[in-house]
Amino acid sequence: MADNKLYIGILTGTSMDSIDCGIYRFNEDNYEILAFYENEYPLKIKNKIKQNLKELRKNHTESVLNIDIANEFASIVNEILLKENISSADIKAIGMHGQTISHLKENNQNISIQLGSPKILSKKTNIKVISDFRQHDIDNGGEGAPLAPLFHDYFFKSKDKKRIILNIGGISNVSLLASSNNKVSGYDTGPGNTLIDSWMRENYNVNYDNDGFEASSHKVIDSLLYNFMEDDYLKMKSPKSTTTEYFCYEWICKKLKITENNYSKGDILSTLTMFSALSILQSLKDNYSYCDEIYVCGGGAFNKTLMNNLDKLASKIFSNKVVIDTTAGLGVNPKTVETGLFAWLAMSRVNNVILDYTNVTGSNKPLLIGTIYDPM
Repeated sequence: MADNKLYIGILTGTSMDSIDCGIYRFNEDNYEILAFYENEYPLKIKNKIKQNLKELRKNHTESVLNIDIANEFASIVNEILLKENISSADIKAIGMHGQTISHLKENNQNISIQLGSPKILSKKTNIKVISDFRQHDIDNGGEGAPLAPLFHDYFFKSKDKKRIILNIGGISNVSLLASSNNKVSGYDTGPGNTLIDSWMRENYNVNYDNDGFEASSHKVIDSLLYNFMEDDYLKMKSPKSTTTEYFCYEWICKKLKITENNYSKGDILSTLTMFSALSILQSLKDNYSYCDEIYVCGGGAFNKTLMNNLDKLASKIFSNKVVIDTTAGLGVNPKTVETGLFAWLAMSRVNNVILDYTNVTGSNKPLLIGTIYDPM
């Protein structure tokens, strides 16, 4: 639907490396990005979250961090509006994802917890806030993730190509866009940046492998890669979602213990980078048989080694020639797509648009998704 009003999307990734915020306007089949900013994640808040994860999972709403995150979000929104000379009255709503602190299955029940009070954000910005997207999907029988496929289909749809949008964040998720031959669908394939980043933090004392440079300087260990690919999650059928709580540094250590070999840290990094690419493409082959195009967004789009791995593997895994590119090839900065998603979800909820995630998350029926929080 067309909606010429302005919407904000704000979120943080599981890696807590930045707080992203964008301002968008939506039309019938595309959107306009008025502004996008990556903001430094406050180190004090990040450290407190890491130190208190166990308690936060038990009762995050009562934590002062729930307020701290919302206050930080509000400061960022207000500062961006000031920079862009846009009044809060011109913003119809903010789509807030918040900081995920847990996303898993427990006693066969899906659980997804995000930190950040939408009430505080609404009050401090004087703008309507839409939140609780994942919980609504879970309450409707879904996995709570991924939420991106319907938005990807709205903006990146191709009539004559079997097009995949691949979001590589901590976890990788894919969206098969609708065409004459298929309905929109999607799921979490497995690790994206999370194993690479955790290995870099523990072994190189940096947060990530810049441009994939370190991985490019080492070799892939085929036997270890095979061992990684034997993980049970990769064999599960969709709908499915996973988390950095599962694919984490401890996961790597357990896999290395099984092999009982003393590999170099650089070769392990190179293998982890190849594993992300291979698990993604093999999953696409298993679920969708073939595709014509794969466009990548998210932080992984800037890991040159990971992108090269995708390109090389695609020619081996698929019988047809597959285009591998970032969403920049479609005219959209890969960094702006996810904030666009939450602005779009806010727009959809404000306009009472029913969203159908039945073929994505496994939800029971189409529904309105998101809770509206009005300024008080």
